[in-house]
Amino acid sequence: MNSLPFRFLLISNRMMVKNRSLSQVLKEAVDGGVDAFLLREPDLSDSVLYTVASHMRKLTWDLGIRLLISRRVDICLAVEADGVHLNSESIPIVKARSLLGEERLLGYSAHSVEEARNLSERGVDYLTLSPIFHTRSKPMALPLTPEAISQVVKEVSVPILALGGVNDAERAKEVMEAGAHGVAVMSAVLTANSPKDKAAELAKGLAVCEER
Repeated sequence: MNSLPFRFLLISNRMMVKNRSLSQVLKEAVDGGVDAFLLREPDLSDSVLYTVASHMRKLTWDLGIRLLISRRVDICLAVEADGVHLNSESIPIVKARSLLGEERLLGYSAHSVEEARNLSERGVDYLTLSPIFHTRSKPMALPLTPEAISQVVKEVSVPILALGGVNDAERAKEVMEAGAHGVAVMSAVLTANSPKDKAAELAKGLAVCEER
């Protein structure tokens, strides 16, 4: 992949969704500007995960956005998703790429400038870099700050998605101005009273990318 076809990635966590389905939240979030969805539900059995992934594949096709699957290359291929997102506990990147082929996206989680630098040379299409700001999901993790994004983009050529604590338009704008290609979010949208409005708020911060 020469360029990443999305800038606003929503990561799933059905435990955060209250009084509505994950599908409904995604529909509202897409109306607000989300253009990719990462299915990340590690506690589901294989059969249930396949069923959920199949449903989300149809939904994302209908919504016109990309679908990524967390870690599970087999599920990605089975439901014809657009790619996978790996981490340090996943199968090797080279093996994942050989299974996925060149037409599917392969993302990876980085948690330091050095890790991002090393991963960028191993055939990934994009990296998430986290946590950029303090986040409730990982309260003990020290924020990398947007300065880390600035440092990474000077050294790597793959797109960087800022992850962790990007919960308002000002922070979204800050990471974009630091050089991020886009953002990845979870709780900010999933727990919002109006996922559409929260996504739209964050999308305003992403708009600075249009100037690049």
